[in-house]
Amino acid sequence: MFENLRLGAKLMLAMGAAIVVVALLLTISNLRAMDDVIGQAERAELEGHFKAVADRITLQSRMAESLASLTASIPAVQDKFASGDRGALTAMLQPGWGAMAQGFGAEQFQFHAPPATSFLRLHKPEKFGDDLSSFRRTVVLANESRKPTRGLEGGVAGLGIRGVVPVSDRGRHVGTVEFGLTFGQGFFDAFKAERNVDIAMYLMEDGKPVTFASTMGKTPLFDTAALAKAFAGTAQIMHVNVPEGPRAVYAADIADFSGKRIGVIELSMDRGRYVASMADARNTALLVAILALALGLGLAIAAARHLTARISRLSESVERVASGDLAQPVVGGGGDEIGQLALAVESMRARLHNLVAQVRSHALAAIGSIHEIDGAVEGQAATSSEMSASVAEITSTMEELSASSTQISEHSKSVVDIANQTWEQSKRGAEAMDLVLSKMADIQHDNGNSLSEILELGTRSKEISKVMSIINAIADQTKLIAFNAALEAASAGEAGRRFGVVAAEIRRLADSVTDSTGEIETKVSQIQDSISRLIITSEKGGTSISDGMAATSNTASLLGGMVDAARQTTSAAQQISLSTQQQKTASNQVVVALREIVAASSHTAQSLARIREVSHEMTALSGELGEKVDSFSLETAAS
Repeated sequence: MFENLRLGAKLMLAMGAAIVVVALLLTISNLRAMDDVIGQAERAELEGHFKAVADRITLQSRMAESLASLTASIPAVQDKFASGDRGALTAMLQPGWGAMAQGFGAEQFQFHAPPATSFLRLHKPEKFGDDLSSFRRTVVLANESRKPTRGLEGGVAGLGIRGVVPVSDRGRHVGTVEFGLTFGQGFFDAFKAERNVDIAMYLMEDGKPVTFASTMGKTPLFDTAALAKAFAGTAQIMHVNVPEGPRAVYAADIADFSGKRIGVIELSMDRGRYVASMADARNTALLVAILALALGLGLAIAAARHLTARISRLSESVERVASGDLAQPVVGGGGDEIGQLALAVESMRARLHNLVAQVRSHALAAIGSIHEIDGAVEGQAATSSEMSASVAEITSTMEELSASSTQISEHSKSVVDIANQTWEQSKRGAEAMDLVLSKMADIQHDNGNSLSEILELGTRSKEISKVMSIINAIADQTKLIAFNAALEAASAGEAGRRFGVVAAEIRRLADSVTDSTGEIETKVSQIQDSISRLIITSEKGGTSISDGMAATSNTASLLGGMVDAARQTTSAAQQISLSTQQQKTASNQVVVALREIVAASSHTAQSLARIREVSHEMTALSGELGEKVDSFSLETAAS
């Protein structure tokens, strides 16, 4: 359905819907913002009232502490309290107590002995001496710390505002003095009268609220669960409607002097002015939204009509172009999107005008060209047939050449294999010759070492000969000495007989030494002869080894040359094989190419026949194209 509407109607519907949505969203947003602002102001006022309650309790606590401090600073009071003179204290303070009770709302005025024993109650003089330590923590704390204590605290008479101050006499702690101010229904009535806000306090006992004092009845406005949350530390706020009008209710916890939560304060405030402000804001927002909607719809209708008129003019121009009238220009006007669209359509019309004129001119030229192509195609067909026959003969020759190349390639592969084997064998021979040369060098080195050892042995043998000569000389001297000793023994007679025996033994020993050295010299001489022959043999062997190494080195050089020659032969054989492979591949490629040329020639002949048919068809189509082009109007009727 929407697709069938005119563009102007679509624009008005779209713009109207957009304006309605925007106005609605702005109105809702403004109303929510106003509701938040009013809610924050309302909460701030309730929190201000709650703070006023806490401030009033703090102020009353300070007043009670001030009264107690004033009393504790009186020297006469200190003296009488220290001496335990209850009667004197009563006579001194009883007249002032009445004025305090009437003028300051004091309910209690009493003295305590440590830790928390009642010494004097001016509000009940007849009652004293009872122990309060089990429930009066302010008194116990003030006596222990000897510092003032103030705040809310429960007692026998109920919850009250306490101010407890320690009393000292000449630096000695004697007890505490306390003032208790009114914290009951009167406190709450006075707060309501001053601020026009209902107030109630509930003590939480076993999770249930018990009304302590209230200006709005015994039943809380909040339920038990909400009061429990408030007592746990989460402030609660709600709106209720009562016969008196709309109310804002606030609940928060309240603590005693030690910071321990003891109950919940509930405040109820008239929120009629906030409701009225919200209603005024809502009415104003709705009025502004209606005015904005009306103005926006009016502007949307005017804009839609203007756009529709321009689009209609542009549509008429496009329809003229579509019908073939390319003579009249398209006039749009304006610099917006519609104006740009009109310029684009005018550019398209101008290009179509030029294109149709060129097509008309080219169609006439194409007819003549097609006739020329037809004649050229017939000549090309004859030439193609002759070329196909020539290529077939060349193909046959190249196939024979390819077969020869294949045989040469196979033989060259065999040559490469043989060359590779020769190269490998020559390399192994060169490696073996290098090993022989290395072993010969080791033998030459060992022979040199042996020759050195033999020469050293000859030198040592000569030294042995020298030593033998020395031993022979010593033996000769020994025989001479033994001979002389024998002569002396003979001349000595019987007394020198034993000495003669010894001399004979010495001479025989010297003869044995001479014989032994002679044999040793003979052996040494033989050894020296053997060493000389061995030296000559070793020198000849060294010369032979040197000659063998030279010959081996020459052989290794020759084998190295053979290896290089074999490597070059292998490389050349590989190059020849590669060349024959490439020649074979090239021959095969030429044969394939020639076959493709033959096939292409055949295909060309077929294509030329088809081209001849197409040229006849193009002649007919060119005539039809001329008729179509003539349907376009390229000049105005006046021209």
